[in-house]
Amino acid sequence: MNIISLNTYMGHVFEPLMDFIETHRDSTDVFCFQEMMSSDDMELKHTEGTRRLNLLQEIQTRLPDHNVFFDATQDDFETDTPYAGQSKLGSAIFYRKSLDMRETGSFMICNAYNTFTPPDYSTLAHNAIYIVVNQDGHDYLICSVHGNSEPANKLDSPFRIEQFEKIRHFLNARNERRILMGDFNAMPNTQSVMMFEEAGLRNLVREYDIKTTRGSNMRKLFPQYEHGTYGFQEFADYTFVSPEIPVTSFDVPDLPISDHLPMILEIDTTTVV
Repeated sequence: MNIISLNTYMGHVFEPLMDFIETHRDSTDVFCFQEMMSSDDMELKHTEGTRRLNLLQEIQTRLPDHNVFFDATQDDFETDTPYAGQSKLGSAIFYRKSLDMRETGSFMICNAYNTFTPPDYSTLAHNAIYIVVNQDGHDYLICSVHGNSEPANKLDSPFRIEQFEKIRHFLNARNERRILMGDFNAMPNTQSVMMFEEAGLRNLVREYDIKTTRGSNMRKLFPQYEHGTYGFQEFADYTFVSPEIPVTSFDVPDLPISDHLPMILEIDTTTVV
């Protein structure tokens, strides 16, 4: 089974992102996307011409063999007045229609729906969404997470740790083979990240010695970060798997499709461990 996780940056790098999805759609069973915008109006565009308010629908047209589970956290996220009431921000999982789907679900990890008070990003709600599929006689829980970006130093704080404690408690209560992927907005040696290693999950970003999950395109998009207060932060995204899952491959290619890099995971569902 092949799984990809990516923070899509709301489609700012649109054409390269669409090319990437089209390239991988036949080989990928599950796409976990964070920072997804959704609108029923396929003609809707952001006035700056960058963010895609109908990104979810644009991707749907390119993944005809996949269903989608979308969970919103905010209406009209930083949307210009003429477009008010026409878009939602959230996370999405696209999964191949042929998969044996058993369950979908979501839960908030911080704040509540529509709590965003600009410009305070700590007030923005964030969620974890998940699916459960049965493959070769085993249930797999695939959970996609997007942690809040505050505090901007990406270090531990009570606010950040509380978010990931909610996810850890959720995973600990489950009996399936577990896969956790997404944008944690946290540095590698924080308790926010290491708590999942301490819970017995394999941290593939650490295990495969991944050097960055932000990549060269992040530097082009935000050159000011290099000499900012916290410097350039190489990490935000992580993939964890429970130890009984045989990992065939894991890669984080430096592709200019977002301000994050895609995490590409292949697991062997036929091997008995």
